[in-house]
Amino acid sequence: MVNMNAAHSRRQWLAAGGLLLAQAHGLAAPPAAQAQGGTRKSPLVFAVITPRGADAAVASWSSFIQRIAQELGQPINLRTWESPDSSALASAFASGEIDLAWVGNSTALAVVERGVGEVFAQMVTDTGSTGYHAIIVTHKDSGLKTLDAAQQPGKGLIFADGETKSFSGHLVPLYYAFVKRGINDPASLFREVRRGSHVENLTLAAQRKVDIATANDEELAMFKAKNPALAGQLSILWTSPLIPQSPLVWSTALPLDLRRRLQHIVTSFGKDNALDGQILKQVNNLSAFRKSRNSQLITAGDIDMFVAWQQVNRSKDLSDADKAHRIRAISERASRLELRLKLPPSVS
Repeated sequence: MVNMNAAHSRRQWLAAGGLLLAQAHGLAAPPAAQAQGGTRKSPLVFAVITPRGADAAVASWSSFIQRIAQELGQPINLRTWESPDSSALASAFASGEIDLAWVGNSTALAVVERGVGEVFAQMVTDTGSTGYHAIIVTHKDSGLKTLDAAQQPGKGLIFADGETKSFSGHLVPLYYAFVKRGINDPASLFREVRRGSHVENLTLAAQRKVDIATANDEELAMFKAKNPALAGQLSILWTSPLIPQSPLVWSTALPLDLRRRLQHIVTSFGKDNALDGQILKQVNNLSAFRKSRNSQLITAGDIDMFVAWQQVNRSKDLSDADKAHRIRAISERASRLELRLKLPPSVS
């Protein structure tokens, strides 16, 4: 029987998983000539995920991207990205359809693994934080006072989980709130499991249409600002360890000189201009962007690797030999991913 001790180190977990990254195919590098210099299509395309809907994303990011384009002297088109499929975004980077993106840690991991993108900046909030927390909430009158109470089998509860690719909405709660507490099959505890965005989950819990729901504390703060009456109905049952803020990623096919200029413009944005400071606050209550690199995604890699190993090891349809074969394949892929995460940044 294939087995693994849950107390293994991060390095051992990285050597043990990867099914959730199975969509990222290969490690091909971009063409050297394109990466080192030469012309680049215009306009550039900047994609952003839509945790609060496409219209909200456009409203939040448009002014920032317009100012970056102005400073860069090159037009940039904003594109909203609503697909939960991280492999699709990696493919869009590979094909040149997207040049820059703001994405969640898990999606960034798939882009980096494929070798078509690189983390270059990270958000800093108006409080100076570079991280946030996943949370599990309930209605304040649900009678549930602790996570233990919500995880008792046979209660017939309804659980609003995040989309399966959502880092703070699904993967972090799965790992820390369930697996690390000895619950390998969370769905078995509940009468029903629904999947939705943070806002959808918070709304359902506040309306008592589900018993517990995942989200993150930043989305909860925004939910409170827009829906104070509903937010007042919520109580937090569980809070995760700190999660690194979602990164900005650029295509590794962009010329190096363009990457240097982009990183300088983005990481100095708002420092000497009050209007730009207001634009940052509009993005996501930010005060700045700081330089970052692929190693920001190590926590995401840890969790994805563990969950991937778990999926194989818990499968009832695989023989021991098949499990061993798949885990070896996962280990090889995880080793390649670890190398990607440890690469020095292309722009220092």
